Amino acid sequence: MAHLQACGHPGGRDPEGGRDRESDCDRESDCDPESDCDPEGDRDPEGDCDPEELAGLTRAAARVFAARLAGSWVPGYLARRGFGEDTWRLWTVGYAPAAWTGLTSHLRGLGYADHAVQAAGLARRTRHGALVDVFRDRAMFGIRLPDGTVAGFTGRARPGAARRAPVYLNTKTTILYRKGRVLFGLHEGWQALAAGARPVLAEGPLDAIAVTAAGSGRYAGVAVCGTALTSAQVCLLGQACDLRRTGVVVAFDADRPGRRAAVRAYHLLREVTDQAMTVTLQENQDPAGFRREHGDRALARRLDASAPLADLAVDQTVAAFDRWLDFPDGKFAALRAVAPLIAGLPPGQVGRQVVRVAARLGLSYPEVTEAVTTVLE
Repeated sequence: MAHLQACGHPGGRDPEGGRDRESDCDRESDCDPESDCDPEGDRDPEGDCDPEELAGLTRAAARVFAARLAGSWVPGYLARRGFGEDTWRLWTVGYAPAAWTGLTSHLRGLGYADHAVQAAGLARRTRHGALVDVFRDRAMFGIRLPDGTVAGFTGRARPGAARRAPVYLNTKTTILYRKGRVLFGLHEGWQALAAGARPVLAEGPLDAIAVTAAGSGRYAGVAVCGTALTSAQVCLLGQACDLRRTGVVVAFDADRPGRRAAVRAYHLLREVTDQAMTVTLQENQDPAGFRREHGDRALARRLDASAPLADLAVDQTVAAFDRWLDFPDGKFAALRAVAPLIAGLPPGQVGRQVVRVAARLGLSYPEVTEAVTTVLE
């Protein structure tokens, strides 16, 4: 059984009052300020826990969450975000009840020991030693290994919740769920990817679901559950499809953290494909929000119109010099900074960036070309 990782999310505002930003949360942040949660009580109790036993626990938890879904606020929330049952029923979606020990008590009733429930990342100790559920009153999204094993969960808080809790909370690192080694939606999209669908890397689970729903088999959304794409995740994606043939689209959120993360992703993806692309969205928009506003067809067309990810990498490099670009020294400093990036591109992509940089900096093609060729000498 593969070792995969916990999802982390970049933080942000509630979608009911703005964007549905997803936050990278530590376990302590889910403690109610009035509770007796023990930050030291969330240490790994894995010991000699059997991975198969933990897989049984996460599978049982997924069934509990699914059984609680219909009577909860989650279907209404998903519907408001543009996800009807026909869209999300193909994914591992559920609801974690608000009770402190609802899941833990159920798992005990199935015969699971407390240390195993805790080792699976489903429960935690309070300062007084009581075992309580990690996920409470949350929309739950199961994250599966390629073989279908539920490795862990990411849970979204109820919109407008008064508690000082993260918007998204993730399973802690466990035997099954390793940070930097999981892609939400990879299992669900495996067949489509094997058949030639182009993978689309997004930040959060709803973004991945939105892409897959709009893609009609041509695109498969997978979420890094944050903005930190890792080399292990790239390798994992490469097991599902031939990235050199299909290429890949990066559809991170259209904000400063998302753009920075996309540039970091470019430097990983350039090693495995010459077809790393990026989708253009309005400022502070994400794929799920775009789909809610414009529909499946519009999102599919936007994915079809993806531009080279190198465009964004070049633009972000030059943007660091914006305040100095009115001066010749600033223009040439920006050129020196971006020239190595252009020089590292496949030969067929260099000309495009020379033209773009020359236009951006107000320099001639020969000036930009000379800077690039100097790097190669």
